[in-house]
Amino acid sequence: MPSVYLTDDELWYAITSNTNTLSILIEKQFELDAGLGAPDADTRLERLLFNVQAIDKYHREYKDYVAEVRRRYPSI
Repeated sequence: MPSVYLTDDELWYAITSNTNTLSILIEKQFELDAGLGAPDADTRLERLLFNVQAIDKYHREYKDYVAEVRRRYPSI
């Protein structure tokens, strides 16, 4: 749902949830970069690609949520 349609509480919850998810994905990315958690090179590459795409998606959502907060509350 676009951030403009979220209530303030839903928007803050979305930011919190998004931040937690990003933290988990970044931690997994560090593990994959270290060569952990993948049985072979092809699987590791697939997981790396998926993880990078997921991080990008959540980062874009986060920027959208923050922009909406700034739009609603320009003094923040």
